[in-house]
This record gives sequence, structure tokens and C-alpha cells, in this order.
Amino acid sequence: MLSKADIHIHTTCSDGLATPEELVDYIVANSDLRVIAVTDHDTTAGGYAAQQHALRLGYHLDVIIGQEVTTDEGDILALFVQATLPTFRSARAAIEAIHHQGGLAIAPSPYSAWDSLGHIVGLGSRIVQLPLDGVEVRHGFPANFMNAHNMARHYRHWCRLLPELGGSDSHSLFTVGQVFTWFPGRSAKDLRAAVARGVTWAGGPAWKLTCMAQRAAPMHPRSYYVGRSTRAPYADGLSG
Repeated sequence: MLSKADIHIHTTCSDGLATPEELVDYIVANSDLRVIAVTDHDTTAGGYAAQQHALRLGYHLDVIIGQEVTTDEGDILALFVQATLPTFRSARAAIEAIHHQGGLAIAPSPYSAWDSLGHIVGLGSRIVQLPLDGVEVRHGFPANFMNAHNMARHYRHWCRLLPELGGSDSHSLFTVGQVFTWFPGRSAKDLRAAVARGVTWAGGPAWKLTCMAQRAAPMHPRSYYVGRSTRAPYADGLSG
């Protein structure tokens, strides 16, 4: 059987609007997702909190501990990591650190010029040289509609076929699961195995207009982006 996973979700542990607990409760009550990855910016706290909440209440929802790792070359989704990773100057150093923890390194919407708050995040053509485990070819934010087109062009020119995934990049409950990953199986373990075999598919539309209106609401007061320009020192020993 095929199941759905949303591999790219934010909570109040970074710049999302819902707490990890609210996120899990909403998904269980309102979606058919079997697996989610909580990928807050530069912290795994949201993933741990969401996972513990799901386990404590006995929900049939697997929560992957993840993080959206900041690098100067573009953000990287870290899935199945054990501890919070620092920021990095180079994407390669970040990927090596993710792999050192036994995690998967996914390029989120690599040909997107910006995210929903106007920050440049895509790795672009660097994905050709980097030891990535997969690529997010479908992304919820409507401004990133060119990503799939540019990914197709990338595949034609470079012929490097990375496993394809979809993630909502949700920052509110209203957009969770609108973009997702199809995979054979039901569990987080099955999803990881599917990525390894290259048998995942992206599905779902961009955020709907009603969801865009909700996204326009003020960010959580602890918004990660308020302090992004004063982030921690780089893990690769270089100053910003």
C-alpha cells in the first residue's frame, strides 16, 4: 500500500504558528498522513516534542526528528537526526554532519529563489555535486512554482536522478499535508527505505488561497527570522 508523508513542517520552536503538540493533534484529527518530519530552522526541539506527544497519546502517526539546517549556500533538510546541528558556511559540511548522525540530507526546493518570507534558500545546481539523499521537487509555497520545471530541466541536462519528495513547508495548521510524499509502506522506517530505493513520489497542490491568508498572519513572537542575521558561529570553523 501507499502512504503519505509530509517531510517539511515548522512549529513554534522556530517560525511556525502551531506548537508541536497542536500540530500532531491536528494532523491525527484532520489528515491521512502516516508520517511527518518536523523540520524547524536550526533546532530539533520541535521534532522531539512532537514525537514524544504522539508516542505518549498512542497516535498512529510516525514523527521523524528533523531540522532545516542553515548554510550560506542554501538550506538543507536533515531527516532522522539525533541532535540539533549548528549553522554551516558550506552545504557539503552540513551534509557530512547530517550523515555523521545517521540522517538523510534532502535539498528543499533547490531551484526556489526564495522562501515564504523572502529569504534565498535554494541550493540550485549545486545538487549535482553534493552527496544528497533526495530532493524536494514539490513545495507548498506558490511562489516556488518554477521549482518542478527547473528540476525537470536539471534532470535532462545532468542526468542525476535523486529520489523525489514533496513537502508542504507548512508554518500553520491550514497548510499541513497539502504537498506530500507518496511512499510504499506505512511507517517512518518504510519511508526511509523507500528513499534509499528511489521509490518516492511528490504529490499535492500549492497552498490554497485560504491558507495563504492564514500564512499572512503575524509570525510567532519568537520567530527565528528576527535573529537570523545574528546566528551562531559556523560549525566549519569560519566566521560569518
